[in-house]
Amino acid sequence: MGNPFSPSQSYEFQLEQSLRKRSWLIPTVSFFAAAGLYWGIGQLMQLFEAGHYWVILFSGMLAHAFFIVVVHDGAHKSITRGKMDRIIMNIGSGLMLMPFYAEPFRKFHLIHHSNTNTDVDPLWPDTKKNLYDNHRFFYLMCTMIPLLFTLYLIVTQQRKVKKMNRVVMSPRMNFYHIAWSSLISATVIYLARPSLTFVLCTLLVLNMFSVLRHWCEHLGYNNEHESNTFWFPMGMGIGNHDVHHHIPHLSWFTLWLGLWKRPKTTSVFRAIYGVLFDKKFEHYMAEPHNHG
Repeated sequence: MGNPFSPSQSYEFQLEQSLRKRSWLIPTVSFFAAAGLYWGIGQLMQLFEAGHYWVILFSGMLAHAFFIVVVHDGAHKSITRGKMDRIIMNIGSGLMLMPFYAEPFRKFHLIHHSNTNTDVDPLWPDTKKNLYDNHRFFYLMCTMIPLLFTLYLIVTQQRKVKKMNRVVMSPRMNFYHIAWSSLISATVIYLARPSLTFVLCTLLVLNMFSVLRHWCEHLGYNNEHESNTFWFPMGMGIGNHDVHHHIPHLSWFTLWLGLWKRPKTTSVFRAIYGVLFDKKFEHYMAEPHNHG
């Protein structure tokens, strides 16, 4: 068989194949990247506790990057390409004091990839779409609430899918992983005694980066697109998003290298302007996928 992907996607695919010939390479790069980001967050926490409160802008950025490298890539089995990735993503979630995050993220993120931009896409349910279309300011306020607004959307979306009798295939969450990941979080709290204010503020900024990144990924003026390609601060390759959606198992490192060659279809500033000031700036939509 030849390359199953189109020529526009072949560079990253071939690059990943080349990198994977050294099975240790991508896991090692990912480990050192994650360790450096985690160390950086620790240093910023010390500066925060010394009164330099502005550092939360950077701690949130580093935390966002850490989740891409460890949790996002772990969900796609893009680190070791095996079952170990699920363990790695839960270790990372525990280290970041969010042990309950990795398993639900894996479940609903993979649903997003299977149903991108459709009416059962958990990243753009009807409730969120209606807020965006008709109550833009209220939408902005809601998206600034970390986790709780997302949880509300997921619950309402699941109820809708159930009423529609739609079959949406998804992986199961494993609460055993959440339990031992919680032990990691407890150990970090006991040993490091992190500032609660620093943790909460970092979470707020992390959420802001996640929201902004989603605007860059799936919003624009050309509904023929499924997603965009863009530069993002400490994006760890996630801006190579169109390729990521076509070949989800590619590592962040491969996507980052490939992003340098990709024409950019949007920018952070364009996304901010579009969401704040332009009603024509819309979320890409697709026909519902046929599940049976």
